[in-house]
Amino acid sequence: MTNKPIIMKRRSFLTVTAGVLATPYFYTAASAQDRTMYVGVYNSAQGGLIKKEVIPAFEKEYKCRVLTTEGATLANIATLRATRDNPQYSVMSMDDVGVPQAKEEGLIEQLPMDEIPNLKNVYSRYLFEDNFGVGFAISIAGLFYNPQTGKPFESYEQMFDKKYARRMLLNTPKNTQSVLMLMVAAALASGKPLKEAQYDTDAGWAKLAELKPNVLSIYDAEAQTMMVAQGQADFGGIEYSKAVYPHTRKGVPLDMTFPKEGAFTGINSIALVKGGPHRDLALAYINRLLDPGVQKMLAEATLSAPSVNGIEFGEDTAKFLAYPEQKMESLNLFTPDWKYIIPRRAEWLEKYNQTFNG
Repeated sequence: MTNKPIIMKRRSFLTVTAGVLATPYFYTAASAQDRTMYVGVYNSAQGGLIKKEVIPAFEKEYKCRVLTTEGATLANIATLRATRDNPQYSVMSMDDVGVPQAKEEGLIEQLPMDEIPNLKNVYSRYLFEDNFGVGFAISIAGLFYNPQTGKPFESYEQMFDKKYARRMLLNTPKNTQSVLMLMVAAALASGKPLKEAQYDTDAGWAKLAELKPNVLSIYDAEAQTMMVAQGQADFGGIEYSKAVYPHTRKGVPLDMTFPKEGAFTGINSIALVKGGPHRDLALAYINRLLDPGVQKMLAEATLSAPSVNGIEFGEDTAKFLAYPEQKMESLNLFTPDWKYIIPRRAEWLEKYNQTFNG
C-alpha cells in the first residue's frame, strides 16, 4: 500500500519549507531481479508517462526494479535531506531552481560527462551548477491571453495601458512566477535587458506598483487561467506554458504571448544523488531520460521542449516548443540566476505583498 504523494509545485519552492520524507511508490516488473533503485519523478502527467513508458523497458533491459517517489522540487530535496546519512535514492528530479540549494547542501554530485553519453547532446544552457543538474523538459514563461478577443503583446509595457483597467490576472506573490514579473518591471524601469535587470530589482518596485490599477484578481491556481478564456479578463501572467498550452491544443481560446523583452524558462531537471546506491543504474537512467526517443515522446505528450539537440517535430507539436536553438534565441529565452535570487526571495515576497495588498 502506498501513501498519497505530497504535491508541492515548482511555483511554491521559493517560499515554502518542509522536511517530509516521501513514501516510495513501488513499481515492479515481473522480470526484474534483485537490484532495486529508488528514483524521484514529478507528481504530474510527465511523471506518469515516465512510469508507464520509460521505466518498464529500463527495468527489462537492466534486469532491475525501479521504485519511484512522486513529488516536486521542495519535497524531493526534503527527501534527500532526510536520508543524507544513509542515501536511499539514486536519482532525483528537481527544477533548475533547486539545483543550487541541493548542491550547496551536499545532496547531489557532479554528473560525469564521460559516463552519460547523451549529455554531449544537451544544450549547454540546460546544464546547471557546473554539471550538478541537467534539464530534460523545458516550459516557457510569459503572458497568456485570449486570441479571439486580443492580440499578442509586443512589449511587456503594454500591460500598463489604462485600457486594461481591472482586466489582468496577476500570479500570486507566493509563486516563483512573481519573481519573473519583478524582473520584467525592473527591465522596463531601467532599460536593461532581463539578464542584467535581475540584479537591479530595486528599480522595479515603483514600476510594478503602476500595474495595480489593472489587476482584476491575484490568482494562485492554474485553473483560474480559464477566466481569460471565458472573457472575464483580457490577459494574465506571468505563467508557464505547461499550464496554458494543453488547453490551447484542445481548442480553448487561450494562448501564450512572449514580448520582445524576453521569455523565461521553467526547467524540469534531474540530479545524481551523492553517495546513492547503484551508481551504474543511476547513470544509465539519467542517460535514458536524455535519449532522443524518450525526449521526443515526453515533448509530444506534455508540450515541454527537450533539452537535447537534433530532434525533429511535426508542426502540430513544434509550434508549442521553445526548440530548436534558433527558436530559443528568437524568443530571447532567459534562465534567471536562482543562486542569486533564492536568498533574497523572502524579502521580495514581503515587499510584493505590501505593493499589492497595501
